[in-house]
Amino acid sequence: MQDLSVRFYLASGVVNAVENLSFNVRKGVGFGIVGESGSGKTVTALTIMGLLARPPGRIDSGKILYNGTNLLTTSQEDMRRLRGKSIAMVYQDPMTSLNPVLRVCFQIAEALMVHEKISQHEAEARAVELMSAVGIPDAEKRAKEYPHQFSGGMRQRIMIAMALATKPDLLIADEPTTALDVITQSQILALLEDLQRKYDMTVILVTHDLGIVAQLCDEALVMYAGHGMELNTVKGIFSHSKHPYTRGLLESTTRVDKEISRLTSIPGNIPDMIDPPTGCRFHPRCPLADNRCARQEPPAFPQVSGGYSKCWRSEPT
Repeated sequence: MQDLSVRFYLASGVVNAVENLSFNVRKGVGFGIVGESGSGKTVTALTIMGLLARPPGRIDSGKILYNGTNLLTTSQEDMRRLRGKSIAMVYQDPMTSLNPVLRVCFQIAEALMVHEKISQHEAEARAVELMSAVGIPDAEKRAKEYPHQFSGGMRQRIMIAMALATKPDLLIADEPTTALDVITQSQILALLEDLQRKYDMTVILVTHDLGIVAQLCDEALVMYAGHGMELNTVKGIFSHSKHPYTRGLLESTTRVDKEISRLTSIPGNIPDMIDPPTGCRFHPRCPLADNRCARQEPPAFPQVSGGYSKCWRSEPT
């Protein structure tokens, strides 16, 4: 992705959802996009999938290159051939993403019928195999059931089976463990990790939880108010993060390797994206901000550990 800018043109003003965002994802790795709600994570994922609502959304600049093809300029027909076949997505809320009046078996089989041109009978047989592969017991019987007959964790497994039906090269998982209990969350993450290794998939994980990133990802991008604030390996993020926002997220995350008596929180809220702050987007909430932070946006300073940090205190001395 190169210099992506996405804005929503509303009656109340222009929402600067994503601005000049750039990152590369290597094949076969887990890549995390992390940040608070409203930071632009899901907009970025939907833009990659070609599912941005237009209008009111508009892509004002940038490129998204996939195997040499710019997804932002490819035709709708070519995008439909890629979406669900080579690039797939696990959506945030399986209850609203699954069709309540169709049996789950058909919903999984549909992608196979469209992209692989096989019969419904053969596709549904494959769907049962996929349900077993993602850990749904008695899959042959349960395949005939409807989404409301499954628990939240099982519905999420069905969404993963749908995404994996055509063995995509790139899987985007948007908050795949939202509203799940801790045990089910751990099972879903372990499943994604196992499937990534098995199919040698590239996984982009969208989340607000750095703990989930640590479990599943090799590299991570920290987003805030539509900007990429820090990019590094997950080890670099946890060991020597340079950005105050990233450190704030880390301090609000439980750690098994460190005794923490009290979790801290970042004061304030994500700014109004119709009228964002000048300079560094994070400066109104940053405990280290000075006058320069309010006046001038910091560039992406390269870090010794790799990646970059957009903070004036990250500037090499």
